[in-house]
Amino acid sequence: MSLEDFHHMLTELDGLDLGSMRFESNEDGHEEDLCEYIPGNPEESPYFLTLRTELKSLLTRAITELSEKEQQVLSLYYYEELTMKEVGAVLGVGESRVSQIHSLALVRLRARLQQLLATKAVPAHLAAQAVAETMETTWKRF
Repeated sequence: MSLEDFHHMLTELDGLDLGSMRFESNEDGHEEDLCEYIPGNPEESPYFLTLRTELKSLLTRAITELSEKEQQVLSLYYYEELTMKEVGAVLGVGESRVSQIHSLALVRLRARLQQLLATKAVPAHLAAQAVAETMETTWKRF
Protein backbone atom coordinates (compact mmCIF):
# COMPACT_ATOMS: atom_id res chain seq x y z
CA MET A 1 0.00 0.00 0.00
CA SER A 2 1.39 3.38 -0.93
CA LEU A 3 1.74 6.16 1.62
CA GLU A 4 -0.85 8.20 -0.29
CA ASP A 5 -3.35 5.31 -0.15
CA PHE A 6 -2.66 4.92 3.56
CA HIS A 7 -3.33 8.63 4.21
CA HIS A 8 -6.54 8.37 2.17
CA MET A 9 -7.67 5.38 4.24
CA LEU A 10 -6.93 7.25 7.48
CA THR A 11 -8.98 10.19 6.23
CA GLU A 12 -11.91 7.88 5.53
CA LEU A 13 -11.63 6.27 8.96
CA ASP A 14 -11.37 9.63 10.73
CA GLY A 15 -15.16 10.14 10.74
CA LEU A 16 -15.95 6.56 11.71
CA ASP A 17 -18.04 6.37 14.88
CA LEU A 18 -17.38 3.34 17.03
CA GLY A 19 -20.26 4.08 19.33
CA SER A 20 -19.97 4.49 23.01
CA MET A 21 -16.80 3.40 24.70
CA ARG A 22 -18.60 3.30 28.04
CA PHE A 23 -20.35 0.36 29.60
CA GLU A 24 -22.19 -0.33 32.82
CA SER A 25 -20.31 -2.53 35.23
CA ASN A 26 -22.26 -5.58 36.43
CA GLU A 27 -20.81 -5.38 39.92
CA ASP A 28 -21.90 -2.00 41.23
CA GLY A 29 -23.90 -0.39 38.42
CA HIS A 30 -21.49 2.45 37.64
CA GLU A 31 -20.20 3.15 34.13
CA GLU A 32 -16.63 2.48 33.08
CA ASP A 33 -14.75 3.93 30.15
CA LEU A 34 -13.17 1.35 27.85
CA CYS A 35 -10.58 3.91 26.78
CA GLU A 36 -8.92 3.41 30.16
CA TYR A 37 -8.14 -0.16 29.11
CA ILE A 38 -6.59 0.64 25.73
CA PRO A 39 -2.87 0.04 26.12
CA GLY A 40 -0.13 2.39 25.04
CA ASN A 41 0.41 5.95 24.09
CA PRO A 42 -1.42 7.13 20.94
CA GLU A 43 1.91 8.47 19.68
CA GLU A 44 3.21 4.90 19.77
CA SER A 45 0.57 3.73 17.29
CA PRO A 46 1.76 1.99 14.12
CA TYR A 47 0.95 5.15 12.17
CA PHE A 48 3.14 7.40 14.31
CA LEU A 49 5.91 4.82 14.51
CA THR A 50 5.93 4.52 10.73
CA LEU A 51 5.85 8.28 10.33
CA ARG A 52 8.71 8.70 12.80
CA THR A 53 10.78 6.06 10.97
CA GLU A 54 10.14 7.76 7.64
CA LEU A 55 11.10 11.14 9.06
CA LYS A 56 14.29 9.72 10.57
CA SER A 57 15.17 8.40 7.16
CA LEU A 58 14.52 11.80 5.55
CA LEU A 59 16.47 13.60 8.26
CA THR A 60 19.39 11.21 7.87
CA ARG A 61 19.33 11.78 4.12
CA ALA A 62 19.29 15.56 4.60
CA ILE A 63 22.17 15.41 7.10
CA THR A 64 24.34 13.37 4.73
CA GLU A 65 23.90 16.14 2.14
CA LEU A 66 25.50 18.67 4.49
CA SER A 67 29.21 19.44 4.35
CA GLU A 68 31.51 17.38 6.55
CA LYS A 69 32.19 20.38 8.80
CA GLU A 70 28.46 20.99 9.30
CA GLN A 71 27.91 17.31 10.11
CA GLN A 72 30.76 17.41 12.64
CA VAL A 73 29.37 20.50 14.37
CA LEU A 74 25.88 19.03 14.61
CA SER A 75 27.16 15.68 15.82
CA LEU A 76 29.41 17.18 18.49
CA TYR A 77 26.77 19.65 19.63
CA TYR A 78 23.69 17.39 19.70
CA TYR A 79 25.04 13.86 20.10
CA GLU A 80 28.15 14.50 22.19
CA GLU A 81 26.36 17.40 23.93
CA LEU A 82 29.41 19.65 23.81
CA THR A 83 29.05 23.41 24.19
CA MET A 84 29.80 25.67 21.22
CA LYS A 85 33.09 26.59 22.87
CA GLU A 86 34.05 22.92 23.30
CA VAL A 87 33.06 22.13 19.70
CA GLY A 88 35.28 25.02 18.59
CA ALA A 89 38.20 23.62 20.59
CA VAL A 90 37.76 20.18 18.99
CA LEU A 91 37.57 21.61 15.48
CA GLY A 92 40.20 24.31 15.99
CA VAL A 93 37.89 27.24 15.30
CA GLY A 94 36.32 29.94 17.42
CA GLU A 95 33.00 29.71 19.22
CA SER A 96 31.44 32.32 16.92
CA ARG A 97 32.46 30.31 13.84
CA VAL A 98 30.88 27.18 15.35
CA SER A 99 27.69 29.17 15.90
CA GLN A 100 27.73 30.32 12.27
CA ILE A 101 28.27 26.77 10.97
CA HIS A 102 25.53 25.47 13.28
CA SER A 103 23.03 28.12 12.14
CA LEU A 104 23.80 27.54 8.47
CA ALA A 105 23.47 23.77 8.89
CA LEU A 106 20.05 24.15 10.54
CA VAL A 107 18.83 26.48 7.79
CA ARG A 108 20.00 24.00 5.14
CA LEU A 109 18.44 21.07 7.00
CA ARG A 110 15.12 22.87 7.40
CA ALA A 111 15.01 23.81 3.71
CA ARG A 112 15.96 20.33 2.54
CA LEU A 113 13.45 18.65 4.86
CA GLN A 114 10.72 20.91 3.54
CA GLN A 115 11.62 19.82 0.00
CA LEU A 116 11.66 16.14 0.94
CA LEU A 117 8.43 16.33 2.93
CA ALA A 118 6.64 18.12 0.09
CA THR A 119 7.16 15.03 -2.05
CA LYS A 120 5.91 12.65 0.66
CA ALA A 121 2.43 14.09 1.35
CA VAL A 122 2.98 14.05 5.13
CA PRO A 123 0.53 16.28 7.05
CA ALA A 124 2.46 19.40 8.09
CA HIS A 125 1.51 19.32 11.79
CA LEU A 126 2.52 15.67 12.10
CA ALA A 127 5.75 16.23 10.23
CA ALA A 128 6.76 19.13 12.47
CA GLN A 129 6.00 17.13 15.61
CA ALA A 130 7.86 14.04 14.45
CA VAL A 131 10.89 15.99 13.23
CA ALA A 132 11.18 17.71 16.58
CA GLU A 133 10.97 14.37 18.42
CA THR A 134 13.48 12.57 16.21
CA MET A 135 16.10 15.29 15.72
CA GLU A 136 18.33 14.33 18.64
CA THR A 137 17.98 10.55 18.32
CA THR A 138 19.14 10.64 14.70
CA TRP A 139 22.57 11.95 15.70
CA LYS A 140 23.37 8.51 17.10
CA ARG A 141 23.95 7.33 13.54
CA PHE A 142 26.89 9.70 13.10
